Amino acid sequence: METCFLLTGKPRVGKSTAIVQLINRIGAEHVGGFYTEEIRSDTDRIGFNCVTLDGESERIASVDSTSSIRIGRYGVEIEAFENLALTSIRQSLMTKNVTVIDEIGYMQMLSVPFRKMVYNMVSSSQHLIIGTICLDSHPEIDKIKELPGIKLYVMNEENRELTTEALANDLFRLL
Repeated sequence: METCFLLTGKPRVGKSTAIVQLINRIGAEHVGGFYTEEIRSDTDRIGFNCVTLDGESERIASVDSTSSIRIGRYGVEIEAFENLALTSIRQSLMTKNVTVIDEIGYMQMLSVPFRKMVYNMVSSSQHLIIGTICLDSHPEIDKIKELPGIKLYVMNEENRELTTEALANDLFRLL
């Protein structure tokens, strides 16, 4: 039985927006975890925040970061990510019906504890999970995509509303 529902698609197609819409439909009292939000200047994306569903936020990547760990032009703050994301996931698994993981991407996969936690959660099929996952091939991300219990939805500009609705219907059948 599928218990992990993941959106994939090109960057900026609306995956995170769809996740936030689903959180609002389910009700914040039933959902825990985190989502990723862009940090923008007037003209450009300059970084990312990890935001928990309890309202905590931490910058996890930035063009201004001095971190030696880089993904493209962004310095990645692994420790900040782990402190916030892993705690929010653990808390959600203990107290909520649905756990949000937005996103399972290159930056997040730099964290070995995060990789292990996601793999174990999905493998156990004991928790309802919604989230987003990188479209491109990546050895660790591909392992997660291939696990039983995952339903993958490919989102694009033309199907974003239908895809969000399909994911919502599948999820609400289990709630």
